[in-house]
Amino acid sequence: METGRKTSESPHSFTPSVKHLVWALLAGTVLVISGTRDNEPPQPSAAQAFATPSAAPSATATATPSAIFPAAPRSTGPVRAAPGTSPAPAAPGHAGPAAPPTVRPVWPPMATTYFAPVPRTEPARTEPARTVPARTVPARTAPVAAPAVGPLPPSDPVRLRIPALRVDAPMTRLGLDAAGALRPPPDDNPLLAGWYGEGTSPGSTGTAITAGHVDTRLGPGVFQKLGLLTKGATVEIVRADRRTAVFTVDAVEVYDKKGFPDKKVYSHSERPELRVITCGGSYSKKTGYRSNVVVYATLTAVRS
Repeated sequence: METGRKTSESPHSFTPSVKHLVWALLAGTVLVISGTRDNEPPQPSAAQAFATPSAAPSATATATPSAIFPAAPRSTGPVRAAPGTSPAPAAPGHAGPAAPPTVRPVWPPMATTYFAPVPRTEPARTEPARTVPARTVPARTAPVAAPAVGPLPPSDPVRLRIPALRVDAPMTRLGLDAAGALRPPPDDNPLLAGWYGEGTSPGSTGTAITAGHVDTRLGPGVFQKLGLLTKGATVEIVRADRRTAVFTVDAVEVYDKKGFPDKKVYSHSERPELRVITCGGSYSKKTGYRSNVVVYATLTAVRS
């Protein structure tokens, strides 16, 4: 009993125990400080650089300007012991290594938020679609147009009047020449208008053809100003049956004689229509007038 007590109290066996306690205290302090830093969020800075064990501290060391997030430093501290275990004691008679310095980068204060908080999105309310009953609006009927003027029975025309041009001319019957073209009125009476006697009478169903001179060697003709007529003007034909057929101008066209549209001008119509034809365009002493002026008109009224 006496011998064992002296052995346990000898200074040689007591010294390692004190160093062991000092080493454990230092290691625990390091662990506490490291654990505290691990809980802080990373705040990268391009102006900071971390020291590494392999490189000696240098007063001129600078951080890489292009690094947005600097690399994590390599740990030079002691290896953390597993929970419930204590660090291995140092060998007897040898002092343990000094505690390594703790590398703690200085994080600048957070100037901006790198990750904005995601806003909470509430689910949209889904309501059943409301069915609006369709309103039944009575269809609007277009105003009924006035009934078209009925065709007149055949009757020879007597006079032709164009109020807008102050034309009031007698009419004569015209025929076709050997080539099948409509003969013009005689040159000795430039103020005489003619109509194709073998065709439709003005006012009857079909296309009635009338013609007259623009001028002759004796002076201006009956249709000298026909090219000035405009759409909407009227042409009146006084008939032998004492009825006046009133035609409204639909269009006024000028055609080159070499390309005169015979079918368009002379074609049959299912309603009473009128054509008024004369010469026009440029004039040459050798060939005469180069073009023809054609007035298209439709029966719109009848006066008795």
